Amino acid sequence: MLDKNMNFLDHFDDIDDPRIDRKKLYPMSEILFITLCAVISGAEGWQDIENFGKAKICFLKKYLSFDNGISSGDTFRRFFRAIDSEKFQNFF
Repeated sequence: MLDKNMNFLDHFDDIDDPRIDRKKLYPMSEILFITLCAVISGAEGWQDIENFGKAKICFLKKYLSFDNGISSGDTFRRFFRAIDSEKFQNFF
């Protein structure tokens, strides 16, 4: 659903999603996309990221489906604690 010009998420393909497959309600691409947009917009914490996602869901759905809506701040926190932070930082 992403526009061909909007392929910055491809840069994160090397990050392994550490979550158990049957528990992946929110795709990694959606978590990364919301987080990057929210932080660029001034979000400073997990709850800010969740609030941004809920407030901007119509905008976000222009790029990804968000079939299950926006995840909670706790989900963002758990996800980023579980990924390889060094590998993630190398993308910037």
